[in-house]
Amino acid sequence: MMGKLKEERGYTLVIALLMIVLFLSMSAVFIQASLSHAKQEQTVDQGNLAVTAAEMGVEKYTKEAEKAFANTYTLINAEAQKKKALLEVQVKNYPAHAQLNPNCTKAKYPVMQEWINCNIAEYDKELRAQFLSEMKNQLALSNMTEEKVSDTLSHIMSSPSLQPVLAANNIIELDLEVQGKKKEVSQVSSATTPVEKVKSLSTKLKFPEVPFFDTSALSEVEVKWEQPITDVTNFFPQLLDKPLGTCPDIKDIKDIKIDMPPCEYIGTLSTAYLKALKDAKVGSSFFIKVNKYSDQLNNIDAHGIPIFSVDGTITSMPNINQTDYFTLYYKGTLDLKNTNKHTNKNFIVAEMVNFHNNQKLEENTIIIIGKTPVIEYKPEKLTIDNGSKLCVNLDGIRPNPTNLFTTIGQKDAELDVQGTGKIYLFSKTATPTVNPTLEKVVYFNDATKFLETCGVSINYNVEGKEKFSLPLLISDLNWDLEMDVDYQP
Repeated sequence: MMGKLKEERGYTLVIALLMIVLFLSMSAVFIQASLSHAKQEQTVDQGNLAVTAAEMGVEKYTKEAEKAFANTYTLINAEAQKKKALLEVQVKNYPAHAQLNPNCTKAKYPVMQEWINCNIAEYDKELRAQFLSEMKNQLALSNMTEEKVSDTLSHIMSSPSLQPVLAANNIIELDLEVQGKKKEVSQVSSATTPVEKVKSLSTKLKFPEVPFFDTSALSEVEVKWEQPITDVTNFFPQLLDKPLGTCPDIKDIKDIKIDMPPCEYIGTLSTAYLKALKDAKVGSSFFIKVNKYSDQLNNIDAHGIPIFSVDGTITSMPNINQTDYFTLYYKGTLDLKNTNKHTNKNFIVAEMVNFHNNQKLEENTIIIIGKTPVIEYKPEKLTIDNGSKLCVNLDGIRPNPTNLFTTIGQKDAELDVQGTGKIYLFSKTATPTVNPTLEKVVYFNDATKFLETCGVSINYNVEGKEKFSLPLLISDLNWDLEMDVDYQP
């Protein structure tokens, strides 16, 4: 019995030792787990501090971007003021305004307000492009070196990327890449090794469109103007020296169902073609540009169809014998001789019309508008007789002899007026006659009345007042910045 009890006490000691070992092992596991968890928490905390440093960097660089945006707008707005001032100067010079933009020519935009709007649109494009360029310059001034927030925290920005303006909404996008850094010390034996935790935040800043002109708020510019009457293309509605479509064949004219537009005739002009145009009842704005005539203009019934030709088209000193109802706008000098028939109801507007060989005109209207600089006028024994008008812009010609218009009707004078003939003279400086009278020679200093009296239709006012609208400048830009931050690891 005593031996059995002694054996059981040995088992008890073994079991106690095993329990102690098990307890110590479990304690070691729990301690290791606790230490590991604490280290993980420390790592997460270090990462959060790096993110915080990056966020501080995003805030700092966003403010710098806003400052760059504001500075850029101030600089480019000053350029907008200069451009508008330049435009306003040319508006006040109307109708002698100079071309400002190659896309806004006076030929392409003959209506002044449309010309203004075109230049404003082109200025807006230029200013937006300048804005983007200057914004890049301003951003380059930003401090992109690493900046310390504390002893262990810092942030740094890589080069900002300014995206092209989106055409759909004119939004300017700026991409920022900011790194936040957290430095910590790791113990390795007796030495210390610095460890750096880095977090990057990708940020997209969206700035609003950058308008410079407020087209909904307009200012008016009143222009008082006058212009010399020395351009043939001003004397008929829609008459412009510009490229025209080719005139249709004579057989196709009758089939045209809409108003026929002005056109350029290819080949030698014929009376039959002009009659076809009359029969087609072309509109009041129609004219035909002609480059070649037959038989020195003899034997042409032009049927009153307005014809436009340029200098050099008629060079053979034509006779215009048997030429009737000839309505000609000639941009150049027209020399005529031996006009044997004088009652042909022609209407000729030209820079210069010279008659030779003692001609007497009846039922004809001749308008000489001259040129700038002035050109010589020497009529050589010309008589203006019944039903005829001679209209001369004295400011566009140089009379030869110099007393040409002060000796009208005198013996051996180069110029005479008889019957119901009239001579109308215009000048801004000569002694005027306010309204036409029964006198055979009448002076005008009012260009519009002068032209109307001569029977000239004009496609602009020779003088007067007109108001044009210019958009106001936007001096202060109210804007809200949109910011998207990517927190992806």
